[in-house]
Amino acid sequence: MANLASLKRSSTALTTGAWKRPDPDLDLQILTRGYTDEYQDAQASKQRKAAKGFGGDPEKLPVALKRSINIECLIKHCLIDVKMKDDDGAPVTFEEFCDTIRDPDFSELATAAFTAAGMVSADREADAKEAEGN
Repeated sequence: MANLASLKRSSTALTTGAWKRPDPDLDLQILTRGYTDEYQDAQASKQRKAAKGFGGDPEKLPVALKRSINIECLIKHCLIDVKMKDDDGAPVTFEEFCDTIRDPDFSELATAAFTAAGMVSADREADAKEAEGN
């Protein structure tokens, strides 16, 4: 049976961010907050506003529009920094990373960014304290 402490989220990681490696096969680390209330509120608000042209139903939004809204909210409310290199081995700036995840041709990279934020959202206080000890 789970104890209460094992279910407590790491509010520090959620709000200040943590470095995550969303895919062990990629040389990519992302400093991100989790899905904060601010992220969730902004996402819902922007989707509702965009849905006015679709009968007011956010479920009717085209996938590309919904993806664009979600990425912009992720950039504004979650992502903080990135460690990765481009094809020539040069460091990718945070701004370049953000521009790249906006490009539909790089949907796997965008998915990695969402995964990293989800990993922080799932962090538990006990896990965070254990990681500090390593």
